[in-house]
Amino acid sequence: MTTTTYVAFPSSETLHRTTDGFIRRMNGGSRKAEPETVETIMKTFVEEALGTFFLKPAAMAGLGSGQTRLIRMACDTIAKATGLVVGRSARKMDLEQNQAAARYMDDIRFQSEDGGTWYVAFPIDEALAEKGRQARRLADEGREAEARDALVAYLREMTEVALDWYFEKPVALLHFGPILRKVAAVGIDTTRRASFGVIGKVIPKLERQQLLHSVHYYCGMQMTF
Repeated sequence: MTTTTYVAFPSSETLHRTTDGFIRRMNGGSRKAEPETVETIMKTFVEEALGTFFLKPAAMAGLGSGQTRLIRMACDTIAKATGLVVGRSARKMDLEQNQAAARYMDDIRFQSEDGGTWYVAFPIDEALAEKGRQARRLADEGREAEARDALVAYLREMTEVALDWYFEKPVALLHFGPILRKVAAVGIDTTRRASFGVIGKVIPKLERQQLLHSVHYYCGMQMTF
């Protein structure tokens, strides 16, 4: 039996409740699009994703004020870029596109075995999962320079997979016109550059304990469902 590894973070009750209601209505034969709901879901998702991938690990690692400011600036840049995409696209999506979006949202959410937590998750292949685990092993062994390089490589590749699942696949699925595709492409590129900027500038400067916190945090996001 093949086990799939996911990178996952827990959905807040607000995000889950709003998404679940939207999915149920779209799957239940709703006759109207819900642009306000789509926009709310996507903005909440982006906020929670930024908190998970950037702000929470920065706080846990105890980064200095300069590094924290760099991360917050990147988050603001990403939030503005994705907010523009979401705001423009949500208002133009028809019922069929709303239904497709609902099916996609359902595909990337998973429930814990005890039923108490819902996760937003995307799959990664075993080679990438192992890169993350290798970074953790190197850090645990005190091989800090190698661990930093390994963590940078893992996070850069994971970012590409996340962008594919969170942005590029939905854009392709929804069959946007040329203008919205261009807007989405700019938003994706801005997000990529901002993310890579943080990875390239923050990770190499991590002290030993900060590095340990970081590799264990990011590897802890690997889950199976």
